[in-house]
Amino acid sequence: MKQQAHSRIERGTSCWLAGQCAKPNAYLYDADIAADLRSRFAHSRRFSDASLWLTVQRRFVYVEGCIRSRRAAAGMEAFIKRTPNVQLVVANLIVGAGKPNYPAMPAQ
Repeated sequence: MKQQAHSRIERGTSCWLAGQCAKPNAYLYDADIAADLRSRFAHSRRFSDASLWLTVQRRFVYVEGCIRSRRAAAGMEAFIKRTPNVQLVVANLIVGAGKPNYPAMPAQ
């Protein structure tokens, strides 16, 4: 925690110091962004066949998992970018059936 404190403070306040955020810390947006995304995904069937997880941190949204097509992946990024206060979307998606680019437990 002590090792990360400086970089978290610097990253968290830099958008406010630059006049790009109304809140004094970018991390203060995370709960609202996550709640908005949760609601938007719950009311949309557009990505119901995808297996995804999202991480929201400092106005960045990291979306990972599996999605059916490249077109759907591009649509996913656009869908998330339309969320208020999202600064950046980082997509790490597997299109179609493929091998994950991270260690996975063997099938049992």
